[in-house]
Amino acid sequence: MKCSYCTAEIEKGTGMMFVRKNGTVRYYCSQRCYKFNIVMVRKPNRKEIEERASAR
Repeated sequence: MKCSYCTAEIEKGTGMMFVRKNGTVRYYCSQRCYKFNIVMVRKPNRKEIEERASAR
């Protein structure tokens, strides 16, 4: 599965699953992605994030 924020691949048994009250499910590879998307309500800049994810 892929991270809902940075689209990085998440290994099975790692990451975080966030379920909203309306039933939508979001998966995050790290606390950073969760915080940027849910807590700080930032929109992902896909091109910049994909470059960082591919460097990992």
